[in-house]
Amino acid sequence: MKKKKVLLFTILLTIFLIILAGCNTESSGNSEGAGVDYPNQPIEIVVPWSAGGSSDQTARALAESMNSSLDQNVSVVNREGAGGTIATTEIAQEQPDAHTILFDAVGVFTTQPHLNDVQYSIDDFKALTGLTYEPIVLAVNSDSPYETIDDLVEDKDTRISYGHSGAGGLPDLAQGAFFDQAELEAESVAYEGQNPAVTALLGGHVDTVAGHPGSLMQHVESGDLRILGVFSPERFDNLPDVPTFEESGFPIDMSVWKFLLVSQETPDDVVNELTKIVEEAMGNQQYKDFLDTANLTPQEITGEEVMERLKRNNKEHGEVIDNLGL
Repeated sequence: MKKKKVLLFTILLTIFLIILAGCNTESSGNSEGAGVDYPNQPIEIVVPWSAGGSSDQTARALAESMNSSLDQNVSVVNREGAGGTIATTEIAQEQPDAHTILFDAVGVFTTQPHLNDVQYSIDDFKALTGLTYEPIVLAVNSDSPYETIDDLVEDKDTRISYGHSGAGGLPDLAQGAFFDQAELEAESVAYEGQNPAVTALLGGHVDTVAGHPGSLMQHVESGDLRILGVFSPERFDNLPDVPTFEESGFPIDMSVWKFLLVSQETPDDVVNELTKIVEEAMGNQQYKDFLDTANLTPQEITGEEVMERLKRNNKEHGEVIDNLGL
């Protein structure tokens, strides 16, 4: 009798353990299949510069690519001003959820904090991925007397006015560093974005503009603008005949790279899900064709690499600013 009770208890215990294991397996399977509830509302990509520039164009191309695979709408909102710091400050302080994505550029985190009392830091954000790399080039109007970098350097009698997309941005610092090294009298003129700066150059309101090829090449191809030099260590593939400033004796490296951020409070699982969505969109052939047409180079680095590089560039660009006495 005692053996029968032991046997019965063993059987019942075995059945209980089997049922329990089945419940755990089912629960685990449901958890894995459920995924992350994102996105569950429209997504906004915030661009801290005016419409029409290379950042705006890239964000809109990316949004269109994301829209092709999502049920929720992805749109672009421009909040220009103060070299990208206004929109960056707003998002750093408001900490919206991941349905608000910030499209930003290196200088906002590596030059602006050295020049202004900004109310944000990279620690207020989490990075999704790198997007693009763009060399900065120096352009003049086609009727300008300056045919080469040397022509500019030799004109010691003229006070040059140079336009750019915002005080403290890399296009501003690149020109400032050049005119300082060349010992030329020059005046900085800031505009609310690259597109207005290019418009000013086309209208003859400034003598030079530094900017990205994406916003300048159409005017170069039309014969309205001329590019004198590239602010990077190597020549730009799409402008093989244009020398670097380093070749002309001015070792200036100011290249812009861009990336996507979300608020620091965003849960890691949502960050991972959004990163997958963005990376899928970046692999879309239509988006790749846009980059090629816009003369943009993909900068495919991870969110972690974005954060590491920004901290490193912050130190490097700070040293440049100190050397200029800004």
